[in-house]
Amino acid sequence: MMHAYKHELLSIIHRYLPGSKVYLFGSRARGTHQSGSDIDLAVDAGKKVGIDTILNIKAAIEETTIPLFVDVVDIHAVADDFKQEILKDALLWTD
Repeated sequence: MMHAYKHELLSIIHRYLPGSKVYLFGSRARGTHQSGSDIDLAVDAGKKVGIDTILNIKAAIEETTIPLFVDVVDIHAVADDFKQEILKDALLWTD
């Protein structure tokens, strides 16, 4: 199921942040998710991204037909301990 959404999500994120790295993290990256678990994504654009950009990405995702909640965080805008937690199990998403 994730494969069906991956391309669409990457396309949306790269529309706003071309060349950025996108990481899947959380239960879906660890393989411990349930069928309705959300999709947690961390974006690394090489520097901190404006909150407006993140909000635009989230709004664009909400307009899709993806039936799961998708959370998007800027890896450079989270606390260091959370960043380490994200990167511990993160999977780099590529097309």
